[in-house]
Amino acid sequence: MAWLRVLIAVVLLPMLAASGLAQQPSEVARVALVIANEAYPEAPMAGAAQRGRAVAQVLSAGGFDVVSVENADRNALRQAIASFASKLRRGAQAVVFYSGHAIQERNRNFLLSVQNGAEGAVDLDEIVDPLIVARPASALIFLDAGRDNPWQGKAKGLLPLEPMEGIAVLFPTAPGKPLPGGPDRAVEAWLKAIRTPGLEMAQALKQVRDTVSRETRRSQQVWLSAEPPKGLVVTPVFQPVAVALGSRAVIPPPQTPGVTQDAAYDLAFWESIRNSRNAAEYRAYLDAFPNGRFASLARAREQEYRAGPVAPAATAVAIATPPASPQPAGAPQRDCTGCPELVAIPAGSFQMGSNDLYEFEKPVHPVTVRGFYLGAREVTFEEWDLCVDQGGCNYRPDDRGLGRGKRPVTDIHWNDANAYLTWLSARTGKPYRLPTESEWEYAARAGTTTTYPWGQTLVKERANCLGCNDQKRGSATPAGQFPPNAFGLYDMAGNAAEWVADCWSENYRSAPRDGSAYTVANCRERVLRGGSFNNDPRYLRSAARFKYEPDVRFYTNGFRVARDR
Repeated sequence: MAWLRVLIAVVLLPMLAASGLAQQPSEVARVALVIANEAYPEAPMAGAAQRGRAVAQVLSAGGFDVVSVENADRNALRQAIASFASKLRRGAQAVVFYSGHAIQERNRNFLLSVQNGAEGAVDLDEIVDPLIVARPASALIFLDAGRDNPWQGKAKGLLPLEPMEGIAVLFPTAPGKPLPGGPDRAVEAWLKAIRTPGLEMAQALKQVRDTVSRETRRSQQVWLSAEPPKGLVVTPVFQPVAVALGSRAVIPPPQTPGVTQDAAYDLAFWESIRNSRNAAEYRAYLDAFPNGRFASLARAREQEYRAGPVAPAATAVAIATPPASPQPAGAPQRDCTGCPELVAIPAGSFQMGSNDLYEFEKPVHPVTVRGFYLGAREVTFEEWDLCVDQGGCNYRPDDRGLGRGKRPVTDIHWNDANAYLTWLSARTGKPYRLPTESEWEYAARAGTTTTYPWGQTLVKERANCLGCNDQKRGSATPAGQFPPNAFGLYDMAGNAAEWVADCWSENYRSAPRDGSAYTVANCRERVLRGGSFNNDPRYLRSAARFKYEPDVRFYTNGFRVARDR
C-alpha cells in the first residue's frame, strides 16, 4: 500500500497545493464528508439516513463545509469523495462520517454502495489517501459500520487501521468483531458529545467510549486508532451567532439579500432588548457582539442602568400574566413523611408548542388540562434513596462526588422513574405518575405565553444551565435555589432534565388536545422536558422538548412526580 499512497500523493499534492493558495492565512478550513447508506435491497440498514442527517446538521451548525450524500451508488459515492477531497487544505480540520455496510477484503476496508453489493464497493483508502496528502491539523473518520451483512464472507467486522499523523479513525466496535445485537449507542453518544460548545474531539471520544461501555454493560466497546490532535472542536464557543442563539435564544432571522448572518443576528438581538432598562441585558449583547452595530449605545446604557437603581427590565413587561391566567390552589402538601412536596395545578387551557425554531415543536395547538398535582421540585437523592432503602427501587445512582441530599436525583431512566412512582403509589395509596407532556408545559408556563416562564429573553440567575449564570456550575444544584414560577414550581427550567409520560413524536399534528399523554405501540423514545444544567438556554424554553431511550440512563436526566386529584 505504501507505493500506492506515494503515487496518489504525486498526483494529488500539486492540486491541493494550488487550491490552498486561495486560502486566507488566518482561516482554518473546516470540511466534512457525510455518507449515509440505508436502502440496501438485501439488507436495509435501519436508521442510517436519519443518523447521517443528524450528523450533517451538527457539523453544518459548527461551521463545517459539509459534503453529504444519502443512499448513494458507486458513482455518487466517488463524486462525493472527490468533492470532499477538493476542499481539503493543509492544516484543515476534517470530519468524515459513514453510516452503512462495509466489508474487509484483501487487507482493506470497503464501503458498500446501495447497489450491486460487493461489486459496488469503494475502497476506504479513497478517503484516507487525500487526507494523508492534505496533512490536516486534526481529522476524524467515524465508520458507523461493522454489522453482519450478506457480503462479508468469513472476515467479519472491520480491519484496523494503523495510526496516521493527524488522523484518528473510530469504529463502533472492536476490529474483526461485528456489532452486537440491539441498537448501536456510539453515534448517539458522539452526537451528544460534539454538540457541547468548546469540547475537544479527544475528550468527546473519551465520553463516547465511556458511555457506550456503560450503557451496553461492556458488550460494545468503541475502538479508536489514535487520539485526534488538539484543536478539533465541532461546536465552537464565543462566536457571535452562537452566543445569540445559545445564551439568548434569539429567533434566527430570515435570510436577506446583501445582509450577512452576523449582521442579521446583531439586529435581531438588539431588537429583543432595545427597550430594556436592565444593565445585564446590554452586557449580554456586548458579550455576543463586542463590535456590533449598537455596541456604543449598549455600553452607554449598561453604564447608565448599572449606576442607578435597576428599573424593571423589558422582560418584566413581556411576562405580564393575562387576566384570566390560572392560579395555583392552596398551599403545598405532602402525602407522607419523605414524600415529594406537591403543588395543586388548576384546570385550564393554553396554546402548546412553538412555531419559532424546530419542526418537532410545531404546530402550536390548543390543549385543555384538568386539575392535577405536580411536584414542587424535582425528585431529590434523599427521596430516591428512601425508595432504595425500602426496596421499592433497585438502582442507586452515583452522585459523581457532588453529594446527595436535596440535589435532584439524576442518571435515572424512564423505567427507573416509573418504579419509584409505583412504590410511592403503594406507600401512600395515591395514584402517582409522570406528568404528561402537555401537563408539564402548562405547569411550566404558569399562565405565560413568552419564550421563558419569566419573559421573552434570558435573564441571568433564574435557572441552572450553560450560560444562565455568571458563574458556571457544571452540575445540578440543590432543588429550589432559583425563584419559582407563578405556580410555585421550582426548576421547571434547567437543573435536571425531566422525564414525562409521552412517547416521542416528530410534530404535534396527532397530539392529544385533552391533556393526556401521546402513546404508540412499541414506543422506543420518551420525551424529556425543561433542559438541564448541561444544556444551553434554547432547551430551557417552555416549549422546548427532546428525547431519549426509556431504558438508558444519562447523568443529566431526572424527573418530578405528578398525581391525579
